[in-house]
Amino acid sequence: MSRPFFTVAIPTKNRVDRLRDAVRSVLEQTYADFEVIVCDNCDESDSVRTAAVVGDAGDSRIRYVRTNGQLAMPDNWERSIADARGEYVTILTDRTVFRRDALAVLHAEIERSHAPVVGWFPDEYGRDPAGTTFDRRVCSGERREFDSAELLQYFVHGHPGVGSKLLPKLLRAVCRHDVIDRIRHSPIGRVCPPVCPDYTSGYLMLAHTDRVVLLDDSLYVSCGLGNGHAFRRRGALADRFLRDLGMSWSDLVDRMPTDACFTQALVLNDFMRVKCALPEAFAPYDIDRRRYYVGCLFDYFSSSRVGTDLSEDYDSLIDGLNREDDDVQGWVRSRQIYLDALSVMPPSIPDRPPEADPEADVRDDALPRFPTVFDALAWAEQTPREAGPNALLAMPTLDSITPLHVWRHA
Repeated sequence: MSRPFFTVAIPTKNRVDRLRDAVRSVLEQTYADFEVIVCDNCDESDSVRTAAVVGDAGDSRIRYVRTNGQLAMPDNWERSIADARGEYVTILTDRTVFRRDALAVLHAEIERSHAPVVGWFPDEYGRDPAGTTFDRRVCSGERREFDSAELLQYFVHGHPGVGSKLLPKLLRAVCRHDVIDRIRHSPIGRVCPPVCPDYTSGYLMLAHTDRVVLLDDSLYVSCGLGNGHAFRRRGALADRFLRDLGMSWSDLVDRMPTDACFTQALVLNDFMRVKCALPEAFAPYDIDRRRYYVGCLFDYFSSSRVGTDLSEDYDSLIDGLNREDDDVQGWVRSRQIYLDALSVMPPSIPDRPPEADPEADVRDDALPRFPTVFDALAWAEQTPREAGPNALLAMPTLDSITPLHVWRHA
């Protein structure tokens, strides 16, 4: 059997209706040389319906894999690509929908540049309470080739709100199969290790390549809100995530300066865990403590806006900051985000519905609405995208984080 050019792996967990849209978006691609692997990690009650999505599609390019239904998310991702045969491999989450020409655009870029990794950016659908808004990214349409080491250095030392978006995660990039094989044959033994497999796959792809291409284009639409959003809100889903991993909250940040469990701390902790497993590959990189503290302060401020009380984590973070040397303390306290976080009282905002994006409140009225994501995509094909420079590609420095005009040591 000949090797398909692309493998699109779809790990899924109890999202049957969204899975149906994800599968449909792949089967409707204008470029047809692909295979789809649906990795069903659903609870038993949802598994029959999940299998039916594959059966109803009636397409021999789809393969169905059933797990025991109890895999942790990183293990489900890893299982979804375990049998990939494609020359290039990507993960499409079960709440993500490809633009119809996504694979054609990627194939053309690979044919032109032979890049081992090609990444892109997302549009968003349904992050408002009604679940109908379509938020299209302003894109320049340009392509940028980066040195892999440059992107790793930027992730560690650059702006915390930008470095993660430029990281070519496997759910926003295609990776050549031989790179995946090299990662698997390294001491770490897998492409998507815990805790945050999107980030860890990005670290590992950069460590095993010399260059990547980022397309300033939105090739897919992220629908609704994902597990990361639910995790930041804590609660039952976060508890299940930890239980599936067999980890505690403190395990998630055991390599960090404090035990504050913010998202920034989790992804940096994953970075250090990967570095420990592959010390030679990651020898030039270490945690920037200034970036750690301001990134966590941004997380705290954002979490407070949605009514999540992370005041204990904040207290732990500030206790750690108080123990840092004067240079780190002075720099962090001289940023506006430090003052903003300091002004946040313990949240009293009532919990929002799990499918509500607090940031959507300020932009809902300006966004078009569609009953389904496919209606949104059909409109997008007929409507030119707003063109403009991508501020992320300017790679703002850590020092660009807004400083206070006047700072006095507390």
